[in-house]
Amino acid sequence: MKSTKRIGLLIITILLFAAFKVSSYPIANNINDEAKTKFKVEIKNSIGEPQTKAFLKIAGRSEVYKSDSCGIINFEYEVPKNYKRTANIYLNEDTKNPEKSFTLDKEKTELNFCIDSKEDILRFKQENSIFNIEGIVTTEDGEPITGATVSIQGTGKYTMTDEIGLFAIEADFNHYIIIRADGMENLSMTVTPFLMNQNDAYNVVMRKKSGEKIYSSVETMPQYPGGMKYFKRYIDRNLKYPEEAKKNKIEGVVVMQFVVEKNGDITSPRVVRRLESSLDSVAMNLIKGMPRWTPASDHGVKVRCKYSVPIAFKIPVPKPVVIDSIPLKPVKVEGDSTLINDSIIAVPDTLLSDSLINDSILTDSIISKGDSIAQDTTLIKEQLIKEQISDGNKTKVKKRNIFVRFFRWLFGIKDKEENI
Repeated sequence: MKSTKRIGLLIITILLFAAFKVSSYPIANNINDEAKTKFKVEIKNSIGEPQTKAFLKIAGRSEVYKSDSCGIINFEYEVPKNYKRTANIYLNEDTKNPEKSFTLDKEKTELNFCIDSKEDILRFKQENSIFNIEGIVTTEDGEPITGATVSIQGTGKYTMTDEIGLFAIEADFNHYIIIRADGMENLSMTVTPFLMNQNDAYNVVMRKKSGEKIYSSVETMPQYPGGMKYFKRYIDRNLKYPEEAKKNKIEGVVVMQFVVEKNGDITSPRVVRRLESSLDSVAMNLIKGMPRWTPASDHGVKVRCKYSVPIAFKIPVPKPVVIDSIPLKPVKVEGDSTLINDSIIAVPDTLLSDSLINDSILTDSIISKGDSIAQDTTLIKEQLIKEQISDGNKTKVKKRNIFVRFFRWLFGIKDKEENI
């Protein structure tokens, strides 16, 4: 009986609680609607055209707010009091990396941004569009730098900062903006950050040069004495291929990195890309054994610079033996020792082949009967028949004078066999 009463009381309690939640839901919803803040974000590119390919997302939320045909994004959001919410602006071409981020603030509900798409930048480069930019150059402590040089690389255009570090210059997307100041590290920038907010001058912060800093890119990079041609010659002369690696046919490239000090000494060598332990050790020894390099310099000041070089390991292939000429086989003639060493007779066997017996010059119809060539040819034929003696299937060649031998060789005439 008691258990039945308890169950009844529990059911009544649940029903009352559910009725209270339903009745209070519209009230809470109205309160939230009234607490939301309306925001208006206008997005344009560098030449003032509306950026229609943009959308906005609030960090931690799934809602997506897209820009309209005027490049404007309107949205409402309840700005929390206890923590800050970040809104990110993306372009359709890259949905993962935001182009611009800002914090939602009830006091700043209308915002303007300048964002260029990849298509815009490509068009600006092709058209060589010029933009008037402004900037203020300061130190890390916020002190203005007077007399800093601001130049457009490759164009010859430059200007100087005034007493408050302010400068103005024409720039484009095809050339870098170089900023130099005494005792400061050089800066190389694109025009994009200056165009992100065209209403205010862009703040450029420069850092002081440190003697202990190791640079990776400077105006004049370090160099091996004589240039890279001599560096390659040094490697070729001093590289000793390990026998074990050569036996296992291990080939490849080892990339070494080191620091060229202000006096040209090589310090801190290390293997950036490994191949095999023995080959890595050979590469390390080669770097340690190098002479002093020509140190790097930045606007006339010597600096420490990091440098990387590849060292290739390739097993040398033995060169094939090249036969310069085909040895001539002298013709052996019985009874005449002078013919053995005769330069005319000592010719390859191919010159005495059957294909040269019936030379076209012997049967050429152009040669007339009274021609000296025809007469010489007839005499040679008659002489060959007279001097050719055959014993069974063997032919013996009689002694001939040098004139006959020359013409026989010249016209490719071979003795005819006769059965005596």
